[in-house]
Amino acid sequence: MRRRWEKRLGSLARFAARHQAVFWTLHSLWALGWGVAFVIVGRERPELLRWGLVSIGAVWGSSLALPALLSAGWLAAERKRPARRLVLWAQKWLLQGLAFFLLPLYHRSALYTPGQTAFMALLAAAALAATIDVVYDDVVAPRRPLHGALLAFIAFATVNVTLPMIWRTGGLWSLGASGLLATAIFVSFVASSGRDRRLGRAALVGALFLALVTLGRPAVPPAPLRLVSARVGRALAPNGLDVASPLPSLPAGPGGPLVAVAAVFAPAGLDEGVRHVWALDGRVFFRSRVIGITGGRREGFRSRSGVTVGRLAPGQRLRLDVETAHGQLVGRVELVVTGAPPRDQPSSGAKPL
Repeated sequence: MRRRWEKRLGSLARFAARHQAVFWTLHSLWALGWGVAFVIVGRERPELLRWGLVSIGAVWGSSLALPALLSAGWLAAERKRPARRLVLWAQKWLLQGLAFFLLPLYHRSALYTPGQTAFMALLAAAALAATIDVVYDDVVAPRRPLHGALLAFIAFATVNVTLPMIWRTGGLWSLGASGLLATAIFVSFVASSGRDRRLGRAALVGALFLALVTLGRPAVPPAPLRLVSARVGRALAPNGLDVASPLPSLPAGPGGPLVAVAAVFAPAGLDEGVRHVWALDGRVFFRSRVIGITGGRREGFRSRSGVTVGRLAPGQRLRLDVETAHGQLVGRVELVVTGAPPRDQPSSGAKPL
């Protein structure tokens, strides 16, 4: 009986070895479906995001401990490869779920400017890299800098949205904490055994990440903030909560006063600041003061500003950007000047009200 079972198990092992590529492909497809499920959960249950920090810690710790585990003398040689596969499988399961969970949260706030498009593409690529077994096991995991960059990026995206959504801490605090954690993770992967070289590399990487967080802020969607509505008109409505008659475009000719009302959504308990930036043909002519907003309103917290524009020519474009106090784009409205301008009208510059 024992020999019969050993023979059957041996046959199954040989069958699995012959068709392992097919099995791993099917596993990757199943993992992709699992990731899609996390997209749905992330859209409906964002409060579960706090567990993402646990996932980051588990993957970080297991990645640092794996080389020591595989070099341990007490682990038999024939068990090292299965042990590595088991650890990597657990890392993939955690990272792919987290990355797919983050996608809808950032998608809601993204305007897909070139910078934000690059950020979203990197997030989607990170999710796929953690989903496809051959990519993660054979391309990412063996290369420590690449592995560290993947985990650091996912950690940055996780902390950046978790702090304002769960602990109501936004602005530079969330960006700074995200950058520091990402720096620590990446340095831990790439640091060499030599102390001087490790310290020098850590200082260089830290400076690079600081520059990335400082200069790359416009490329990061301002999740969980998002623009609910934005309208431009000639005057405010009697109740002062909206514009009287929203303008779909601007007529050519004399300009005059314009007012804008923008409603920004934020989670309950989060206090943030936004400003209105007015531009004509791409040239900024007015930046409002920072306007404080309080989260918790489904229809968004309204912010207002006003300017006076001079003579407008057909084809010109007036743009209103709603930005965070630190330069992240929340929303945008653009009005095109249409029609023929009346003759003999003096030209004047654009200025705030």
